[in-house]
Amino acid sequence: MNILLVGSFGGHFIQLKRLYAQLAQEAEQHNVAFSFASTEPGLVVEDTPAHCCPNIHRGSGIKALCSALWQSVRVLRAVKPDVVISTGALPGLLLCFLAKVMGKQVIWVDSMANYQQLSFSGKIARFFCDVCLTQWEHLAAKDKRVRYWGKVL
Repeated sequence: MNILLVGSFGGHFIQLKRLYAQLAQEAEQHNVAFSFASTEPGLVVEDTPAHCCPNIHRGSGIKALCSALWQSVRVLRAVKPDVVISTGALPGLLLCFLAKVMGKQVIWVDSMANYQQLSFSGKIARFFCDVCLTQWEHLAAKDKRVRYWGKVL
C-alpha cells in the first residue's frame, strides 16, 4: 500500500509528521510505503524528498489555481498513492479532491487549531472524503459527515 501524506508547510505539516510517526509504527508490520507532499520546496522527511505542491489560498487567482491543479496531478501520477491523507490547507484539499476523482481513498484530518468550527477546507472536504476527522468531539456532533476518533494528533 502506498500512502501520500499531504500538508501545507508550518503547523499543518508538523501535525502531519506527528500522524506519520503514529502510522509508521503500525506500518512496520505491513507492506506500507509513505510519500510526502508539502508547499515547501526542498523539504526532506527521513532522507526522502517531499513532493512540492503550490501554496495556493482562497485569494489565489484562476491562473494560480490551474497551475496548482496541474502540479497536483503530476504529484499524484508520480506517487501513485492508494490512500491520500491530509492535515490541511487548500493545497492538501486540492490533492485530496483530485485523488478522489482518480478513485483513491481519501482521509482528511482537520487541524487541532479549529476548535470552534471546521476549517474552510475541512468544510469542503467533508463532502467527498472517505473519512473526515475533527480533533474536537463537539464539532463531529454537529455534522454526520464528520467523525471524531479521539485526539488523533
